Amino acid sequence: MKRKIAVLVEKGRINIVEEEVPSLDREDVLIKVRACGICAGDLYGFSGYPVWFKLPSPLGHEPAGEVVEVGANVTRFSRGDHVTALAGPGFSDFVLVNESYVEKIPKHIPFEYAIGEPLACVVNAVRLVHPKLGDNVAVVGTGFMGLLLVQALNCLGLSNLVGVDVSDERLKLAEHYGANMVLNPKKMDVVRETLAITEGKGFDMVIEATGNPGGVGLATRLVKQKGRLAIFSYHPNPVEVDLREWDSRGLEVIMTSPARAEDMRKNLKIAAQMMARGNFNLEKLVTHKWILDEIQKAFEYASKKPGDYIKGVIVP
Repeated sequence: MKRKIAVLVEKGRINIVEEEVPSLDREDVLIKVRACGICAGDLYGFSGYPVWFKLPSPLGHEPAGEVVEVGANVTRFSRGDHVTALAGPGFSDFVLVNESYVEKIPKHIPFEYAIGEPLACVVNAVRLVHPKLGDNVAVVGTGFMGLLLVQALNCLGLSNLVGVDVSDERLKLAEHYGANMVLNPKKMDVVRETLAITEGKGFDMVIEATGNPGGVGLATRLVKQKGRLAIFSYHPNPVEVDLREWDSRGLEVIMTSPARAEDMRKNLKIAAQMMARGNFNLEKLVTHKWILDEIQKAFEYASKKPGDYIKGVIVP
């Protein structure tokens, strides 16, 4: 059996190639890909930024789909199950995955809203930063991942959950997903507003999710003395920070990359459970869909970061 896969061959160029589907091992699950999210990391590679993979490289690691075959030792899945996985190449007809990196998803959730990998990254971040009941928490940057963070944090009984962004449209979504207050740096002094919200102290925790160098500085200014600053975003360019401010204020700075995960498979399991309970909802966040043969056009569009774009999905 053959499959088509999308391969980034050089900056700005993706080819669709055909290859044989790898043979099934005893612990493997073969998934018919029904949807795969376009990750910002893939877009950075497409745009020529330094990334963690070398070209040429197959793309896509946010697949969701339907099980079509299982290995002899697989016990958790059977043909017809709807699943999401930590696997690639996701921009493909089929993806072969060890069963330990696969989780079931409810059949009533459309595949394009059931891409589990970004949810697992959010779960990983929240587990690393340990927000406490009653904390005041801000998410700086309410793009796709920031809005998922808001959804996850909304489950935790915080005193205040505040979204910070320069887009009023994104801030409306933050409110929809549970932020009880939003701040726009273009329209107000967010440091002054922060002090008003937090009785002059600053936020117990601020999660930076902008991917923009200026976002790190803004997030730093909003954290209280001895507070926690979490860097969630991947930054494709070097970022200058004033370590004197981190040091003098005694900040705990936490990197929340999946590279720090204790077990991303556990994070995916938790994410799938939260999805099933309705804690995560992507319906308003997936703004664009393309078929696999349109992936070049999809990446060209998404890499321009147009205002109407939040998350794109390839539906092979």
